[in-house]
Amino acid sequence: MAIFGNSYGGKMIIKSEELREKNFKAFEKRYGVRPAIDPEEDKNYRMGMSKNGMPILYIRGAANGTDLRMNSEYDPMYEASRWAEKFEFKNRRTTLALLGFGAGYHLMAFMEKLRPDTMFFVFEPEESLFAFICAYGDYTELISNPRVKLYINNEQRGLYINEMIMDAVTYSSETEAISTPFYASNAEFDEHCEALSGIMSGQRNYQKDRGRISLKCRFYAWNHMRQAAILPDMRRALPKGIPAVIVSAGPSLNKNVDVLKKIKGHALIMSSDRALNVLDAHGIEPDVVLSAEPGKDPSFLDYDVAKNIQLLCSMQANSEAQKLYEGRCIYFHALHYEEALFGPKVEADLEGVDFGGNVSGACFVACEKMGINTIILIGQDMAYLDGKHHADDSDSGGDDARRLQTIELPGIDGGVVQSCGMWREFRNFFERRIMLNPELRVIDATEGGALIRGSEVMTLEEVAQNICTENYDLRGILDNLPRAQSEEEYQEMLKKLESWCDDLDLIAKNSKELTDICGQLVNVCKYQNIADHKYKKKLSKVDQLRYEIYQTTANALLEEFWVEDMYSIPDYIFVVRNNEEALPVFESAISYYKKLPEYCESLKEEILKSMLDGKS
Repeated sequence: MAIFGNSYGGKMIIKSEELREKNFKAFEKRYGVRPAIDPEEDKNYRMGMSKNGMPILYIRGAANGTDLRMNSEYDPMYEASRWAEKFEFKNRRTTLALLGFGAGYHLMAFMEKLRPDTMFFVFEPEESLFAFICAYGDYTELISNPRVKLYINNEQRGLYINEMIMDAVTYSSETEAISTPFYASNAEFDEHCEALSGIMSGQRNYQKDRGRISLKCRFYAWNHMRQAAILPDMRRALPKGIPAVIVSAGPSLNKNVDVLKKIKGHALIMSSDRALNVLDAHGIEPDVVLSAEPGKDPSFLDYDVAKNIQLLCSMQANSEAQKLYEGRCIYFHALHYEEALFGPKVEADLEGVDFGGNVSGACFVACEKMGINTIILIGQDMAYLDGKHHADDSDSGGDDARRLQTIELPGIDGGVVQSCGMWREFRNFFERRIMLNPELRVIDATEGGALIRGSEVMTLEEVAQNICTENYDLRGILDNLPRAQSEEEYQEMLKKLESWCDDLDLIAKNSKELTDICGQLVNVCKYQNIADHKYKKKLSKVDQLRYEIYQTTANALLEEFWVEDMYSIPDYIFVVRNNEEALPVFESAISYYKKLPEYCESLKEEILKSMLDGKS
């Protein structure tokens, strides 16, 4: 994994700028940045040598004035391996958050211990330390390893949680967070791990509680595309340079909501579904209202100011809300199933999309997808105001906040505000999006609430006077968007859905065969040796049957929406190198594949029902 530099005199390893440059070139090739060398590095760190000739990293003066030794003075790699053995992991793909690169020993120990599909996200809080150790060993293999992602500077660490979430959500991984020995706790790392834990818990609960509902809402959207439009066409129709105002339902909204009357016709006013009642009370018609959640009560969308506007909606927005806006839906949030049905015109998010867990986040992402580079936020408090959590008197959403401990966050006015962990994650989402998209100009005109780092702070009056100055005929633009699907395309879609039903029959058939073979392999693990070459044929048969299942879009629908326990789904790759490792793999596979035919039948019934409803 790493090759260390030459020793001289048997006591120390000499710094090599040639070696450091080799590591830096590998780092720059992969990450696009070069580590920065601290001119004072030798005052902060030093390298010694262990009894077996391996480098030992010391932090000068860190142990009550003496140098802190970070590795074993006898055998650093052996010590790291013994340390790694203390941790127990499920035999599943894992997304591992690791605080501290150190000299690389502990990372290498985990790479040796864990499955070959484990992903390591290494958060190194001291760029100068990483730059220092690069002069003492050849780390190019670790730097270039696709299983390892290194975050060593502020710019990279800003992407840490986003990239880790995408990995964990995409592969439904187990997630673990571990600190390398002798690293002090790090608030930023802890915050990222807390966010990851919350998102993965939400992901699991979402699949169990709302996965099937979400897919049924998508079925409704698929069968009503002939009466709807899609976001890419909206993007092409909008004038270049138009700003957007995202109206959220935070408790400060009533302070400045009437200023929107001055902005109407001078920017795209996009209301979240939760804020629409406030706009209705003030007689303000937004240009669009956005809804993304399958479980959101459609009554939030049934107001007089919305009778003639468009609903910008996720394909899995509540189907009753879609019905309420029939003929006025503009769909976004297409995934790979929609690309398979409708082609590239829907511009599907093939790797998934992060809305930050809230409808305002979905508004923000929709603006990004429409190429809007000036985004104004109002009502985006993410904090209490005089004990209120929303601008209206409804308690909807209050329970979510009250379940969480009240915390303090930096406020937009320089003080602190009372918030909670959920709202802090909403704030972190906006900060991530701003960091990921430096071309965006994000103006926070909330006039209260939590500070969003990276945004400009203005009053909404200042926005009206200085930003929203051009005139736009948005009603004429939005009312004349092209329909998303022709009658001929609709008939082609029905054929594809019928083929998916056939694929569900194949999956059910393969599942029954897999249950039998895996039962035989369980007995092999208990009484014989799974590594024996004579079982290769059975293992190959398992791979073949599973490959046929994975080739179908119908299986993606099952795994991502229909199977109630996402953690019951077997890993894509079976790691079965020995009996101990293989036994739980095959036992869990039996449990899953026994139930899968039932899931296939119920999903098939729902697809056929939605097709019939669409025809009527």
